[in-house]
Amino acid sequence: MTIKTDRHRPEDPRAFEEMLLRSEAKFSTLFNASPLGMTVVDAETGRFLNVNKAVLNATGYTEDEFLSFSYWDITPEKYRDQELQQLIDLKEKGRFSPNRKEYICKDGSLFPISISGVALVDTDGKEIVLGLIEDISERLAHEKELERLALYDTLTNLPNRRLITERIGQAIAKSQRDRSIFAIFVLDLDNFKPVNDNLGHYGGDELLKETALRIKSLLRRGTDSVSRHGGDEFLLLLTDIKTQDEARRIAKSICKALAKPFQIEDEVVTVSASIGIAVYPDHGTDQITLFRNADKALSRVKEEHGNGCKVFGSYY
Repeated sequence: MTIKTDRHRPEDPRAFEEMLLRSEAKFSTLFNASPLGMTVVDAETGRFLNVNKAVLNATGYTEDEFLSFSYWDITPEKYRDQELQQLIDLKEKGRFSPNRKEYICKDGSLFPISISGVALVDTDGKEIVLGLIEDISERLAHEKELERLALYDTLTNLPNRRLITERIGQAIAKSQRDRSIFAIFVLDLDNFKPVNDNLGHYGGDELLKETALRIKSLLRRGTDSVSRHGGDEFLLLLTDIKTQDEARRIAKSICKALAKPFQIEDEVVTVSASIGIAVYPDHGTDQITLFRNADKALSRVKEEHGNGCKVFGSYY
């Protein structure tokens, strides 16, 4: 394929033909050797006219297979509006800026790419689109890891304070809509410091990870959340509960589960937990008030030597 151009066109037809051949050879070499994915598409039909090895290697298709497709065939339906906007940009601007999408690979997996395109005309007068395709798999993995680090505790892999705060905000909005209630638990391990000192730094970390797993195993999937707030403190969000008594029963079951011995390397470790409970909207209609009242309930449990739970206000 040769890109049509009238710039610096020699008057001698043979010289012009030689120039086109040289241009075609240069383009073909660049096209095939480029580490950047490149495609040529018929602007009218959307069918692929050419594809380089970078795209074939990433998607798993043979050249013949790929050239039997149009760009609609290997693009998931969710990108349909985006594809239509690209066509509008090509018509109005002669190009479209880089945007993210995916190609459907031969094995059914999705290949994440950033694609840009420019409208051209070949030597036969056919309108074509040259697509430039960048593999963004590593970039997305890096972004995902950064997001995980921003939202999850690195030790326990539980949501951190920021993420649980977002979820509590969502729970408040939902409860305001449907008049449901939810509870937050502030959970603290009793006498963790001497246990941590005895186990050492590594053993203490292992105990926290095992504690997180044990708490998580007791929660309802899809409705409840547990986060680590730092140290040996955890925050739990239980949505769609019916009564304060239900919240108290769940808290008691968690305390009972955490009182069972942990096997940390060669040592059997026994701990207990204290839980303070606040229920929306009875004990607050905003996060700050709910946190404060759950923490007050936790303090009352601690004053009574821990290993138990209390709902805010139930001890007055």
